[in-house]
Amino acid sequence: MSGITEIQKALNIIRAVERESTVDTRLATLALVSATAADIARELRGSEPTKSKPKTKPIAAAPMPKPPMPTAAQPQTIAATPPKPFTEPELPVQ
Repeated sequence: MSGITEIQKALNIIRAVERESTVDTRLATLALVSATAADIARELRGSEPTKSKPKTKPIAAAPMPKPPMPTAAQPQTIAATPPKPFTEPELPVQ
C-alpha cells in the first residue's frame, strides 16, 4: 500500500468521526488538520518550524446516550358506547 493510500484512509476515518461530533470537536479537528498541513509545507520549504503551536484543549469523549428504560404498558380502556349507524355520504345536488 502506498503512502498516499494510507493517508487517504486516515483522512476518511477522521472525516467519519468528525461528522458525528459536536461543533467544538469539528473545529478542533479542522485546526489540527490545518496545523499538520502547515507543518508539512514548512518542511518542504526547508524552514524551521515555529515554536508556537495552536493551543487546543483536550477533547472530552462524547457521552453515549443510554437507551430508555422500558416501562410497563398500561392497558387502554375503551368506553363502551353504542355503535353509530352507518350513513351514505351525501352527494352534491346537480
